[in-house]
Amino acid sequence: MLSAEENDYLCRVGPGTPMGALLRRYWLPICLSSDVAEPDGPPRKFRLVGEDFVVFRDSAGTVGVLDEKCMHRGASLAIGRVEDCGIRCLYHGWKFGADGTIQETPNLPDSRFRNRLRAPAHPVHEAGQIVWVYLGPADKQPPPPSYVWMNVPPGHLATTKAVQKGNFIQGVEGEIDSSHVGLLHQTEIALARTGEYDPEGIGRDRFPTTDDAPLLEVEDTKFGFHYAAIRKLGGEQEGQSYVRVTPFIMPFQALIPPMNLGFLYVPIDDTHTCTYVVTGDPAKPIDKADWLKWRSLEDVQAPDYVLHPAQDREAMVAGTSFSGVAGLIPQDALVTDSMDLIVDRSKEHLVAADIAVVRMRRLLIDAARAVEAGSDPVGLDGSVDWAKFTAGSGVVPQGVAWQTLVPTNVAD
Repeated sequence: MLSAEENDYLCRVGPGTPMGALLRRYWLPICLSSDVAEPDGPPRKFRLVGEDFVVFRDSAGTVGVLDEKCMHRGASLAIGRVEDCGIRCLYHGWKFGADGTIQETPNLPDSRFRNRLRAPAHPVHEAGQIVWVYLGPADKQPPPPSYVWMNVPPGHLATTKAVQKGNFIQGVEGEIDSSHVGLLHQTEIALARTGEYDPEGIGRDRFPTTDDAPLLEVEDTKFGFHYAAIRKLGGEQEGQSYVRVTPFIMPFQALIPPMNLGFLYVPIDDTHTCTYVVTGDPAKPIDKADWLKWRSLEDVQAPDYVLHPAQDREAMVAGTSFSGVAGLIPQDALVTDSMDLIVDRSKEHLVAADIAVVRMRRLLIDAARAVEAGSDPVGLDGSVDWAKFTAGSGVVPQGVAWQTLVPTNVAD
């Protein structure tokens, strides 16, 4: 359990906070590319780590991310016009390029003023159907993001997002908590074994166990850590274990086996989270509509993407649904929504199955303290190849190291 002071340190992400400073050292998703799909289309306002930004795609297709308020008098650029390779403030017509260049100041014809200033614009990178932005110090900017799920042919990637109540740490904790899988998701796990339901690729290894108290082993890595959930097998598989290896990639991503399903819990502010869900399937193209349907996310779409699932109590009584909610992602959201906006972790009673959650909290707190002290956080020393890190699952004979399932996740 954390003290109240440590919990506050962990969960506060706004400007001037230690955790906010840590998060700003990494590339952060701010929206989907489809949210600003059309050149010269409407600008969009997005909130990220407690700050407001305007995102737009200019006439040439370049995406710009600027502070939302016009640097002149503070009007919102989100109500502005995107035209002629820039965004124009409606109030006095000031026009800015995607790089922050002040292109026009109609109420001040003298160009010397605008030539010596620049609007607050932030580095942008598009990859994995996501618009990424870097908000940290310019001299600390890391290489653009590259993850295993990005390395698939065109048409083999599906990405969406869902906005949820609650601090981002609560979402991350759910993804690295393997012991809840056979409990909260038991209806879907049972169907996956029969092939009737399989949006996460569970059926590829059939989740061949009913052991709901896995042994967890955690190993630090250059990207954060990975952990193995080791479950007992019986019968003809006596002496073997079913193992699921889940990486936690700094600062808020988990890769879920067996398909390297990417979950990124991106803090909108202290009490709201935008969850990006990504599947890259090297084996076959992905139909986005079908992908959303199987995950019960077909209604969680633009422009708001709000996910707030409701329980079907009749299905729970009838025994057709353990949780009363369809889909693994909505089930996780149901639990997260049921918590306080920021959980009081000083009241917890942790068990051995929570070891990965404990490691994640400590890793983030230590990394934030390192940034406060002037050091670089985990993964940003220039030696990390993010694209090679993977999740893994399978049956492992007794005495064989679980790391054989993820041979490219080399630990120091």
